[in-house]
Amino acid sequence: MECIQKYFIHNKTIKSCSSFNESVIETGLSVYEMIRVEKGIPLFIDDHLERLYTSSAILDLKIEETKEEIKQFTQTLIQKNQVETGKIKLVIHFNSENNTEQDLLLYFTPYYFPSKKEYKNGVTAGLCKAVRINPNAKVLNIQARQKANNVIVEKKLFEVLLLDVNDFITEGSRSNVFFIKDNVIYTPPGKDVLQGITRKNILHICEQQNLSLIQKNIHLSELENFDAVFLSGTSLKVLPVKNIETHFFGTKNKTLQQLMDLYHVLIKQYIKNITNPAS
Repeated sequence: MECIQKYFIHNKTIKSCSSFNESVIETGLSVYEMIRVEKGIPLFIDDHLERLYTSSAILDLKIEETKEEIKQFTQTLIQKNQVETGKIKLVIHFNSENNTEQDLLLYFTPYYFPSKKEYKNGVTAGLCKAVRINPNAKVLNIQARQKANNVIVEKKLFEVLLLDVNDFITEGSRSNVFFIKDNVIYTPPGKDVLQGITRKNILHICEQQNLSLIQKNIHLSELENFDAVFLSGTSLKVLPVKNIETHFFGTKNKTLQQLMDLYHVLIKQYIKNITNPAS
């Protein structure tokens, strides 16, 4: 079931989830965002909206609603459903040949947040040959998603990392990926990946804390050189990887643990600033 809770928003109208039509996003073109909700707060919503409009601009599409309007719709959705913890899917669907007709869809969608055990022991990842045509645009791609899901299910993985035609690792199917060697953090260049909101926050944390971070292409043959690997994403936060197929990594790495703690603090501070802006 794609739409959960009681209500969703279609354009500017609040509707019952019982009337949600999943097929509406299966044709045409859609840009979208996944927004995590904690303590009733949509985390980093301004960053998500900025990326949504960037995605549409890359594809030469124009969103009718303003950022402030969508922000208010998001708050309305949370309040109407009285949700404290969850994940919202924000979709702008362009449904005509010239992409002038569009629908705005905002709804709570099923989610999985990693367990304490997965944060402690790490998760298993595999590899999948796939290239995003517009890596900086967050576009619904049902076929690519299904291909990745098939590999995940078949090999009983948590995530798959995408390989380009030259066997460089770009990103996860629903995450960004980072590598650590001798306390230096590496991640693929921003131009080659979807620039995730969590990724953006990690780069900012590294800058603030004077942690060494290098953006460079990571070849499949280099995997054995790294001490630790982690994924980042809206649902994942900072999630250790215990192995990528036959390559195993440390999940207790000092730099990795530091980043996990710092990201947790960042979220707590964000929620505090929203709920108590004067403090």
